[in-house]
Amino acid sequence: MLLCAVLGRLTVRSWVSLPLLFLGSVTGVAALIEMVLRPELVMRSELSLSAPLLFGFAAGLAVFSASHVRWSFRWQRLSLRVAYPLVMIGCAIALDVFTVPLGAALIVGPIAALLLAATLMRTRQARDEADCLTP
Repeated sequence: MLLCAVLGRLTVRSWVSLPLLFLGSVTGVAALIEMVLRPELVMRSELSLSAPLLFGFAAGLAVFSASHVRWSFRWQRLSLRVAYPLVMIGCAIALDVFTVPLGAALIVGPIAALLLAATLMRTRQARDEADCLTP
């Protein structure tokens, strides 16, 4: 039996897009929940989300998935690996509420969720045997 990492090797582009796709898909799920809980909503209404919670989780995702990235250049590994999560933490601290139009969240959410699933499946298929351990 092989014990493999959940993620395979990520490209820099997929690593950068992973937290953004997470934010988009969570926004879509929140919009769906909002529509189920309040069916009298109009598509022009606004969806308010907790920015510290969303951007905090996105920053954590960026930090914990950075070890799976195939860095092309040394400067990327040294600066981008630290700066990108720090920008998200800065957004989490600076913003209190993240407001999105409900219609936009319902459009962007499913697309982001599909792209996130495709990215995760592609990285899972691109795993090396070095990523797997035998117990």
